[in-house]
Amino acid sequence: MSPVAVQELVLAVAVSGTVALMAWRAGSLSRSGAAAALIVGTVCLTAGRAWGGFLVLWFIAASLASKVGQRAKEAATGDVVAKGGPRDALQVLANGGVYAATALVAVVRPEFEAVAAALGAAALVAAGADTLATETGTLAKGRPWSLRTGGGVPTGSSGAVSVPGSAGMVLASVGFALSAHWVGLIPMTAVAPVALAGVVGAVVDTLVGAWWQARRWCPSCERETEQHRHRCGTTTVHYRGVSWLGNDAVNLLCTVAGAAVMGALFRSGGS
Repeated sequence: MSPVAVQELVLAVAVSGTVALMAWRAGSLSRSGAAAALIVGTVCLTAGRAWGGFLVLWFIAASLASKVGQRAKEAATGDVVAKGGPRDALQVLANGGVYAATALVAVVRPEFEAVAAALGAAALVAAGADTLATETGTLAKGRPWSLRTGGGVPTGSSGAVSVPGSAGMVLASVGFALSAHWVGLIPMTAVAPVALAGVVGAVVDTLVGAWWQARRWCPSCERETEQHRHRCGTTTVHYRGVSWLGNDAVNLLCTVAGAAVMGALFRSGGS
């Protein structure tokens, strides 16, 4: 490794470490989440400033969205969601793992950087669209409805949709795609395809969440949940869905779908 490459790597580690430390101290990341963010951030910054810049912008936007009305959202979803509070390592990798993988491709095979950047941007845009849809829908008044049953479900239920949440998803997808262009990661001609891929990825997340994501049952409260130990302290039992398919796995599928759709658009000449 050349001296210049070593310096770039050291700088990437230093910047990523600083951001991860700040996020941990701010309560946005757990210890394991900060460690995972350090790895993901280092890989992306090694690929270039545009890669790192988009990741930082995405993380700031997602973190701020989760902080808005945090207490109200936790009160509304506390009986349902499996994870709350700071993001752990699995959550970081589920949202940013595909993006980091495409950044690594750009480092190893720079001749494919344009394609890798579009696929990576689509993956991260999908994750952002899903995140903002959840945060917006959770804050909105009224019960969301399940795509599987068509009936109302508790706030925070996976596979549920609402008008505010859907609007947040589309607006977030467009905003994140424009941000990817603003930092220089993708050209303007790729903004619309990346935004579309992001929306499709978020929709895939909702569909998988509605039909196949694991659901559990609290025998004490007689309530469906995603928690292995319910908020009341009772150990829950598998109720329906694929037992191993939790929220982190569904989020990973969301990013994979976003990248895959962007790849299909590339092959069809859509970008």
